[in-house]
Amino acid sequence: MLLVRHYVSRSKIHGLGLFLGEAVTCGQRIWKYEPTFDTEIPEKLLDYLLDPYVEVIKHNAEYLTSERVFRLGNDGDIFMNHSDQPTLVDRGEEMVAARDLKPGDELTCDYRSVHVLGFNPPESEPLDQLAQ
Repeated sequence: MLLVRHYVSRSKIHGLGLFLGEAVTCGQRIWKYEPTFDTEIPEKLLDYLLDPYVEVIKHNAEYLTSERVFRLGNDGDIFMNHSDQPTLVDRGEEMVAARDLKPGDELTCDYRSVHVLGFNPPESEPLDQLAQ
């Protein structure tokens, strides 16, 4: 559950993104898991869902390996994009601002640490190609 004012808009990263509607300071709690608000979907349930729904879950929900469940937010956090230099730091049951942020900054996380199964990071270019 997002704990700050936010909005969804076009993202330079990918499609739609999640943006801050207020200033926040480094370390401020931005998101927390709220069981009465966020949905947990057991992995075994995916066997009974249509492929388009499975794709939404795999690309937008955090996978908790130890519990074998997908945690899907029910607010704007479904639009949070990946970044190798995220604006949020994952602390398990909460996310905090990685640095001071201003209104209009895109809220991002590292899908590798949050564990989004549908995330396939692009292969990095060889260093010799980057120099050209």
